Formats: sequence, C-alpha cells, structure tokens
Amino acid sequence: MKLWHVDDVMTKDVVTVREGTPYRDIVDLVLSRRVSALPVVNEAGKLAGLVSEADLLHKVEAGGAPPRPS
Repeated sequence: MKLWHVDDVMTKDVVTVREGTPYRDIVDLVLSRRVSALPVVNEAGKLAGLVSEADLLHKVEAGGAPPRPS
C-alpha cells in the first residue's frame, strides 16, 4: 500500500492572486486552473491568506455577486 505525501496531491504550478483581485477574476482562475483555492499575496508578495471555492460561494449566497451566466 502506497503511503501518500502532500507533494503527491498538491498543485505544483501555483497561481496566486493579490488582495485587490476582482471577484470575477478569481472565479475565472479557479475554473480555468481546476483548483479549489488560491493563495492570496500582499503587495510585498507575502502570503496574506487563501480564497477558496467555499469563500466564493458564500459571497454569492450573501448576495454580494451575481451568479455567472452559463
């Protein structure tokens, strides 16, 4: 039985977004890259947090952004 490690399943070609990245751009990146979260970096390039699909869905549920047309 194979013992799995984080590097077996992690995304190695990571794309980041800035703190001021528009909502729609983040949605487009999540969809095009087929990832469930993106690291958020500040102006200095340091990790400020993560934005996930769940975060994006909560924004829609709260009425903060219109749903994307299909």
